This record gives sequence, structure tokens and C-alpha cells, in this order.
Amino acid sequence: MVRKRTLGRIAAAGLLSCALALPASADGLSRFEAAMKTAPPDALKYKSAKALGDNGFVLEDVVLTPPPDKGGTKAEPINIKRVAVEDFDFASVDKNQPPNSIKLRAEGILISGKPADGIDLSQMAGIDKVTADFLLDYRFEPDRKTLTLNRLELDLSGLARMELSLTLDGVTAEQLAKPEAALNDATLRTATFAFEDRTLLSKVLPAVAKMQGADADALVKMGKTLLDGVRAGQGTETLAALDAVGSYIDDYKQPKGPLKITLNPPGKTSVAMLSAAKTPDEAVKALGLVVSYAGTRPQAVAAAASAAAPAAAAGCSAGARFFVMHEDAWWSATVRDGTADKCVARIDGGSPDDEVTFALNKSLAWSIDGPGKAVGTCGSGQNVLVENDGGWYPAKVADKPFPDGQCAIKFEGADGDEDTVALKKVRRLD
Repeated sequence: MVRKRTLGRIAAAGLLSCALALPASADGLSRFEAAMKTAPPDALKYKSAKALGDNGFVLEDVVLTPPPDKGGTKAEPINIKRVAVEDFDFASVDKNQPPNSIKLRAEGILISGKPADGIDLSQMAGIDKVTADFLLDYRFEPDRKTLTLNRLELDLSGLARMELSLTLDGVTAEQLAKPEAALNDATLRTATFAFEDRTLLSKVLPAVAKMQGADADALVKMGKTLLDGVRAGQGTETLAALDAVGSYIDDYKQPKGPLKITLNPPGKTSVAMLSAAKTPDEAVKALGLVVSYAGTRPQAVAAAASAAAPAAAAGCSAGARFFVMHEDAWWSATVRDGTADKCVARIDGGSPDDEVTFALNKSLAWSIDGPGKAVGTCGSGQNVLVENDGGWYPAKVADKPFPDGQCAIKFEGADGDEDTVALKKVRRLD
């Protein structure tokens, strides 16, 4: 599968002029070419070019060489058939400010079968190369503090297409240069994301399953189990969204149309506000979230085991998930093989070597929220589990003040580190 780093390079191909200080000139092409004189040698080559008015240009047969990554690894050149920049806000960049508007399209981006270190699409899924198109169209209105992403699209020819549009309010020019800050502080007015699978899932899912020593059906079961863990006690809107996603997962071999996610918050909603949501229902209502898929069917839910009890009832079947004790913490793990009383599993998110063998009566039932039960309030001296980097570590609630919605805790062990963590990262087994 194309990793984030590769997608970032595709985006870089589309945004190849954004980071350059562009001096004023007669037309878009001459302004761009003047700016490229300050770029690193061989960063960009092309066979032909022409202007599109004062603020645009077209480049044909482009070879873009991104800078090395932070580790010094050289990036492979990216071949692009055509880059058309219809509109670029040169005036803002002339003032050392982010461009207030960009509209561009990069066509025929050639991605090799080995797009990044450790990824071989040819061996994984029989994909020798991928041809992609990338489109970006946005406008920022500083006076209104509004950022409108009209369209961000990535089309992987014959594999899949992804499209995003959104409107954010409360965005400043300073935040525009730092997207993370904009997402944290700005409020969402509306957003739409669509994923149209052509053959990507049917190629990649079996390949990923094979790498993990499982099959595609086991991965599908794992995904459905994740969704089942969210359903308990939720309202109609949340269940409808889960039905759509679950149905799409079931149909991964041949989806019946795209999966579309629409957000229309009833009020001002920011990332900070969403992080305070205590249930899926609260998040769904705050976002005005609707998930649609033409093949949506009501989803049957497997009976869940008690979250606090040993997980023996779930059985040691391939694809089953448990929490297991490994290196002083409880970790989520997925079963690969086993007998009636012994399981062989791989730590979720770990390397192929991160395997553990455990007895069912020494495991905990899996839940998307974590092992055991939620903690409503923190009581001094209470024995708890605290999430840290994916693992749930034994700890004790410290006898010290802490803000609402948080717990002051002290981890068990020789180090006995202390910390103050969000309440949702704290669970109990008793």
C-alpha cells in the first residue's frame, strides 16, 4: 500500500512551487522560472512549459526530486506527465506569506512498485507501478478567517480514488503556515470525504494478511470486532454509521459504490472539543456525522465477553483478539494459531517478531476502550491500568490533586514514574 511518505511526495509534486519566494514578473511562467533559480540543482526538470495568464503555468514531462528525508535518505525522482497550475497567489508569497489560493492538477504521476523503504508493491500485491493524478483547489480569506478546501483529490488509476473537501472558520494566516495549529484551534463548518475503491482493497488486504500469517477473512473479522466494540449503548445515528462501515468492509472484494463520510456540525466544533467526547454518540452528534454506502445492511453483532473477566470464552481461533501481559504491560494482540488452552498471537502494530504465547486464563477480553472497566472518578490509592504508547501499565492513583477529567498516577515498578493523564486513559480490573 502507498504509505504516507509516498502520498506526501505526491502532494509535494502538486505543491512544488508553494515554498518558494516568487518575485513579481510578467506572467505566471516567468515568475515561476525566476523563483526556480534559487531552488537546489536538479530539484525540478521539465521538457516544455507555457504560461497560463499572470498567475498560472503548465509544465510537461516533469521530473521532481524531493529533498532527502530527515535521516538523509535520498528520495527517488518522481516523474509527472503534466503539471497545470491554473491559479497561484504569487502576491502573498512575494510578501513572505502563505499563498491565499492555489488551484493545480498534476497528471500522470508515476509511482514505482517500490515507493518507499520496506514496501514492495510487486511482491505484496502484484502491482508493478501506479499512475496517479493529484488535484488541489483551496482559498483562504484572511479577513473572514475562513479556509475553504474546495477539492483535494488523489486518483490511483485502476486502484482507488480519494476526495476531500471542507470549510474551516477561525483560521489565521499564521495558522495557515502550520496546519496542525489550524486543526486544533479552528472550528469545522462542513466536510465531505469519499473513498471509491476499484481494486485496491481486493489486492492489498490479502497481501497484508499474508504478511501477518493470517488470511483476509481474519483481518475482516478483526475490523468487524473493532466496530462491534463501539456499538454497545449507542444511538441510531452511530449505529447507522457503523452499519455502513461494516457493510463496506464485508464487500471489500467488490464494493457497491463509494464510501462517503459527511460532517455538518450543528455548532462550532474543534478538535479540542472532540477530544472531550466521552462516547461515540457524543462525537457523532457534535460532528453531525453521516456515513453512506449503497450496499449498507444491518450488521449482526457477536456476543461480547465480559470486559473484566478472563477471555477464555472467546476461544483461541485465528483473528480473535485479547489483551495479554507482555513486558510489564497489557497489549492488544491478534491470534494467529493455538490449541484449546494455548494461543500464539502477534502484538497489534508490532513487528513480525512481536509474538507471544499465552494461556487463555491469563488473558483479558478485548475491547476498543481498553482492558477492564472505565474509571468514573479517581480515588487515592486505587489500583488501575494506564495507557502509554499503546500498552496498559499497572499503576496506582496518587494522593495528590489533579484537574477535572484527569488522574494523578504513579506507575508500578522500580522507576515509579508519576504522571497526570486523561481519565479515558485509565481503566480498572476489579
